[in-house]
Amino acid sequence: MSVRKVMDMGSYEKAMWASDPMGPTRKDRASGAFYPYIPDKLSGTEISLSMDAARSCERAAVALSGLDVRSRYVTTAESLSHMLLRSEALSSSRIEGLEMNVRRLLEVEALNELGVSHRANSVEEEVLGNIEAMREAMNIGTRSEVMTLDDVLSMHAALLRHTRLAEYGGALRTTQNWIGGSWYNPLGARYVPPIAERVELLMTDLVSFLETSQLPVVATAAIAHAQLETIHPFVDGNGRTGRALVHAVLRRGGLSTRVVAPISLVLLALKGQYYEALESYRFDSNDESSRTFSQTASSWIEFFCHAVQLACERACAYDERMMALRDRWEASVHPRLGSATQQLLDALPGNPVISVRSVVRITGKSYPAARAAVRMLEESGILVQTSKNRKSGLYAAREVLDEFTLYERALATSVGDTRMERPVRRVPQRPRNVSL
Repeated sequence: MSVRKVMDMGSYEKAMWASDPMGPTRKDRASGAFYPYIPDKLSGTEISLSMDAARSCERAAVALSGLDVRSRYVTTAESLSHMLLRSEALSSSRIEGLEMNVRRLLEVEALNELGVSHRANSVEEEVLGNIEAMREAMNIGTRSEVMTLDDVLSMHAALLRHTRLAEYGGALRTTQNWIGGSWYNPLGARYVPPIAERVELLMTDLVSFLETSQLPVVATAAIAHAQLETIHPFVDGNGRTGRALVHAVLRRGGLSTRVVAPISLVLLALKGQYYEALESYRFDSNDESSRTFSQTASSWIEFFCHAVQLACERACAYDERMMALRDRWEASVHPRLGSATQQLLDALPGNPVISVRSVVRITGKSYPAARAAVRMLEESGILVQTSKNRKSGLYAAREVLDEFTLYERALATSVGDTRMERPVRRVPQRPRNVSL
């Protein structure tokens, strides 16, 4: 591959692709010109937000702070934030075509805690890796005084650690990649990211922007995600790492200190618009008819803020349903104050698949006390032993799983109700005896 060196940012450069003799078809073996994109430099660039973008950032920030403050269970050791993080990881994976049922995810995590051997397929390993990447992003957002390139690489390493591409985890790509078209060349690709030689400099610029940005936190997070997706610095996992980076920035900026807003769940519902908004972010400085970078960035930020606000609204509605469910349980069981049973009831909205061992960890009580609490909730019908994992002693709070399914279904529509609008994507089957 040869490249005509062009140093203008926010433009396309011409490169030549040599024929790949391994291509199965004539088109796959073709050689010729292709045009990698060079993103606009962020660090030191003055970005002027439109009035609409600035107002959108304000509304999104209020929504994030409100979700952070109001979530009733976020102050417990195992809280609703546990479930929302998994919602975000599952949705971020589904955007990339990686499907996993939430019940299966929770069962796999419970079996892992018990040390029970089980067979996880490649998709399940990738989804579990997404959870690890999200955890790493949260840790970085909490502890990092200065965000570095190593921080971004550590999120990516966590994402791929247990997958077939583990060797590429935490490493910037050294080869050309592209989106769409042939597997063998980028000549007909929908988008060609920068050549590999530019990646480290561009990523260094990105983290420098994160440290110097004077924009609102939500706008900084939005641009960081779009820029990473545009650079496409990794062999695989670019979108998922970029969405994890969003949460590191939001947490570090003080907007989501305790709970993860399920932004990817909304982006999944708006997948077509999401991709279009990312594509429109790419500003071409050599096109006189093109908008300025501030204009393209403002449009992307408006779309992103809309997704953030909608995610927070739907998460708050889900939290209200969990509060009502928890209160109904307590009225039915009447647990003793401070008992393992009461603590388990508090934890179930965020941990709907449990074992006696996990109850010991969650409550800090003895094994006999935890076992008695599980037995009491089983006798009350709140917990049901899972038939597939009976030998492992796993129990599920079906009502929580049903509510989470309704939550996922609602976010597959623009109006939040599958009775009024057909879901825009494949959704979990509706639970029995519910109408949403």
